[in-house]
Amino acid sequence: MTRNNVFFALYLGIIGIVLLTVGFAATVYAVSSTARDEVTGQTMSKTDISTIQVVTPNGVTHWAYSPMSAAELAIYYKNDTIHAKCFVCGRAITITVVNGNFTSVSVSPPNRQDNVQVVEGENGINGPDMMSAMNAEKIVSTTAYANQLLEKNYSSNPYATTVTIQHVFFMGGVMLPMMPPTYSAVEIPTLYYALMTLGGVLLTVAPISWKSLKK
Repeated sequence: MTRNNVFFALYLGIIGIVLLTVGFAATVYAVSSTARDEVTGQTMSKTDISTIQVVTPNGVTHWAYSPMSAAELAIYYKNDTIHAKCFVCGRAITITVVNGNFTSVSVSPPNRQDNVQVVEGENGINGPDMMSAMNAEKIVSTTAYANQLLEKNYSSNPYATTVTIQHVFFMGGVMLPMMPPTYSAVEIPTLYYALMTLGGVLLTVAPISWKSLKK
């Protein structure tokens, strides 16, 4: 067996390891860094400021991309805590739900001007496209921030408005029978599977080619 043959077999093995490692790492990253809204099916980054966590007493976290989705999840799972962030200032907003009912809301660190609201952008809560409206919702910690968003981002939208947390929960209860939560895993891009498959094939072929070339 010539030196070139040896290098060829090693080359196949190395490329296989690289492809398998890249595909596996990308898959792990996708699963750990992204989540799917159980109501709308929207895929989101877990670190996005709009992403909301609904945590049940047993420690299970459900993910939502809009306050409406979070309200539906909270009502569906009965007793839970909603963790969100103000879209403007990033402060933590915590909403407590008991027996499927909104109980309390708090902002940390607190401010005298705190008045948690939801800005309904895009088509608004009363617009023609409820799904788009849900994905465009932003939760804010003060009235001033709500007005700032309306003026800056939605000034030309006749449907844009602000609503209270209580109203969001009311609408969540109305929407729940029509859009019940359904868990689905984060979709892994086909490319990642292809990389792992090709890497595995090359790792399998490398020792076979080594043996063949030795003859």
